Amino acid sequence: MKSQLYALLACLATALLALPATADATDRSAAGPSLQEALAAAMERGADRQLAIEASPYETSSWLAGLPSLGLTYLDSEQRYGTDEAELNLNLPLKSGRRRSADDALQGLAEDLDGWGQRQRQLYYSGLLREVLWGYRLADAQRRFAADKRAVLLELEQRQQELLAASATSEYALLLLQTELVDVEVAQQEYLQVTRRWRQRYRQLTGLEVLPGEIRETAPPLDGFTPGQHPRLRVLELANQQQRQLLRANSAAAADWNVALTAKNFETAGYDEQQYGLGVEIPLSALDIATESDNAQWRALQRDYLLARDQALNELRDNWEQLLNEREVLQQKQRLLERSEELAGRIAEQLAQLQASNEIGQEILLRRMMSSIDTRAAAAVNHILLDRNNAMLRQAAGLSL
Repeated sequence: MKSQLYALLACLATALLALPATADATDRSAAGPSLQEALAAAMERGADRQLAIEASPYETSSWLAGLPSLGLTYLDSEQRYGTDEAELNLNLPLKSGRRRSADDALQGLAEDLDGWGQRQRQLYYSGLLREVLWGYRLADAQRRFAADKRAVLLELEQRQQELLAASATSEYALLLLQTELVDVEVAQQEYLQVTRRWRQRYRQLTGLEVLPGEIRETAPPLDGFTPGQHPRLRVLELANQQQRQLLRANSAAAADWNVALTAKNFETAGYDEQQYGLGVEIPLSALDIATESDNAQWRALQRDYLLARDQALNELRDNWEQLLNEREVLQQKQRLLERSEELAGRIAEQLAQLQASNEIGQEILLRRMMSSIDTRAAAAVNHILLDRNNAMLRQAAGLSL
């Protein structure tokens, strides 16, 4: 019986040592779209659920402040020798220098906002993809280690049934194995369900069936958080500048000029006269006069911007600091887990050389074997968490895929 038990333990240790050291070796070699291709697919699919982006329907002029107006007046005298008058007016509203300056600034800001708005959209979908891909990778790693434990337990169950059929052991060890096997299968099904949910979310997000084969990203430097280049803060700042320029363009100091071209005709009995004139109305913009409503709008704009900026900046900085702290903890934990993994491998080698004389000894050995697999799983999962932390640090720094 001891020789049979020794063979059983040797088989268990051999199977344990044959398990892969990491849980994502298959994923690294699997063919699939790149992260950039998945991002492009997600953004294209997201646009299908939005209103079509159309070009601006408004045409602007560099010198006209509005539409020209045409006025026609005719006065008919009821006197015998009275004068009939006909007047034609063409009014041209022209932009003042301050309004032209504000319009030029608005045009540049609109282009900058379009560019940073696109970067913010890329960052948004990058965050969704990172969450989905790393959520799937983590659940899939846990599922694989549960499958490894199940494979080892199935082989042990078969050999234990052979021993039981030969009356070389009692039913206790077999029941113990089967109980452990049921627990592992339950855990495997739970992880499988989680991976299916993440895959479904990926299909909904990108419309693709195959996940990217390589999703690891390089970690940003410790000083990689630059608020001035974060899309969220840049869009907020540019939007505030745009609102300020709009207030400037609509202020009293930027009032339009008005040029009027006039043609008059005077007609009396035996006499006809034509008159042409030019009229210019120029506001005295040198007198910087504003209304209290303009001042109130300016102050409200600044208050809202400063509050929104402070809230966004603190939120982003807190997220960055939390991720840095998480990375430090994960790195320390990874060093300990790698040491524990090394010890678990040596224990697995030694277990094959042990001999037990009773069923309780088999239970202890079985627990140690399962604990060894759990140690490897913990090291692999923590390594995945480190890679995910790198991706989330890039997300916090405003770097898209």
